[in-house]
Amino acid sequence: MRKLFSLLFVACMAAPSSAATFSITHFGTPPDAQAAIQYAADIWGGILISDVPIKVSVSWSALGGAALGVTFPNGRKDFPSAPFASTWYATALANSIAGAELNVGEDDINVYLNSGTNWYLGTDGNTPAGQYDLVSIALHELGHGLGFVGLAKKVANEGSFGLLQASDFAPLITTFPWPEQDTLPGIFDRFLTSTANGPLTFLNNPSTVLGTAFTSNQVYFNGANAMAANSGQNARIYAPSVFALGSSCVHLNEATFPAGNPNELMTPFSSAGQSNHWPGPICLGILRDIGWNLAPDVGIAEHHLPSGHLYPDPATSEITIITGTPGRKEPFTIMDAFGRIALIGSISGPIDVSTLDAGAYLARGQTGWVTRFIKQ
Repeated sequence: MRKLFSLLFVACMAAPSSAATFSITHFGTPPDAQAAIQYAADIWGGILISDVPIKVSVSWSALGGAALGVTFPNGRKDFPSAPFASTWYATALANSIAGAELNVGEDDINVYLNSGTNWYLGTDGNTPAGQYDLVSIALHELGHGLGFVGLAKKVANEGSFGLLQASDFAPLITTFPWPEQDTLPGIFDRFLTSTANGPLTFLNNPSTVLGTAFTSNQVYFNGANAMAANSGQNARIYAPSVFALGSSCVHLNEATFPAGNPNELMTPFSSAGQSNHWPGPICLGILRDIGWNLAPDVGIAEHHLPSGHLYPDPATSEITIITGTPGRKEPFTIMDAFGRIALIGSISGPIDVSTLDAGAYLARGQTGWVTRFIKQ
């Protein structure tokens, strides 16, 4: 099992109207790895709405240890239309909320991927034993860069928000200036609560009480959308008894959402031979809670067909969908990332998608199932 290591330092409202696009600059990334990373970015592009392109720098580097990837999101606070004052937002999110590029000339996200990992570079999710699925890890790391991460730190017994230093992560560096965080929380942190202490941003910062909460194994995300995706319950966050910078308080809890759970993507560890190409309903709920607009037909509590019930994915000319009602000619609708109807029909065999433009699509059946695929 390998570690997914990421952090956020950071960082009348115009509603964004366009699917998010990613501009990725690579440093040393092999071409076939670039294709897998772009595939992951396209999945996010089919989920998020933003009028401002998201600028990503990817470095293919020997990270050593157990780290599969490290992510540094750029950040902004107190920008025009910011929903919360004195709060850091990942710049990709801040730009989307503001409807303008707030960090001209700077990347939004820096991603380091471990060149020493035995990567599976395919995009079909059929990851062989002993290899790590690059699409899954890139999807995870980009999720952190988009704002699924906060500013928690613990030194000795004292916990804090907004005291992360560039030196904490040396020798890795960012392509953008590291800001003084002024002991301010990130927007993700605003939703963290503990069983014993309530909202963590209400505690003295820094303090030993905050440090104890960070290692209590009882930290939860209490946003309304995340709770709706979790049967009305707060979503448990990874907060082990020994604080791990970059893992603690910035992931969903591993034991609560283990491998095979729909919400496993944003947990702190990944195993060889595993793949997950969808963020999961709780992650989507969290993104909504922190301020993202999602594409019209991206739901947070949908009945998804199990993996493998739509194939091939990605598709070029046709897809086959296996539903829970075999033999029935069930009506279906296929929609693009904007919620526009692209195709209507009735399942009776393979479905011709050759006329669809390249991109992400959602298929919905009359009996309530949904599934997604990429058209190449």
